[in-house]
Amino acid sequence: MYKLVKSAFLTERLDIKNNHLKPAKFQLKPIIRRSTGKINNTTYFTLLSLTIETSEENPFPVNVHVDFKGIFEFQDIDNEADITVFLQTKAVELMYPYLRSMLSGLTVTAMLPPIILPIVDIVAVFKNNTETAYIN
Repeated sequence: MYKLVKSAFLTERLDIKNNHLKPAKFQLKPIIRRSTGKINNTTYFTLLSLTIETSEENPFPVNVHVDFKGIFEFQDIDNEADITVFLQTKAVELMYPYLRSMLSGLTVTAMLPPIILPIVDIVAVFKNNTETAYIN
């Protein structure tokens, strides 16, 4: 078992680039990467990296990159595996709504139509314990 005593969230990177494409019907194909790690004996992190990029096969009006980090401090850690499960699932479930909000706010602040990520089941998105997910 473990006891979560403190959490903090911070933005590591927030980039947007207008590709100046003519209005058309575009398909959103965001990629989310998840990584976790240990800062010290009681402090761990989960990093979510969101990428939306234009390509020849799938043109999109903007390129967006967001790196969003959650830092979690624990006490009474009995099993590191429990912490890993928390970082890969519960932490991502906590952080994803903030990531959605950041993306929408970023695009609106840039005076572009808002990009709204869909509500998803994080466990299903990162099935098979992968570190990269494609959201449809």
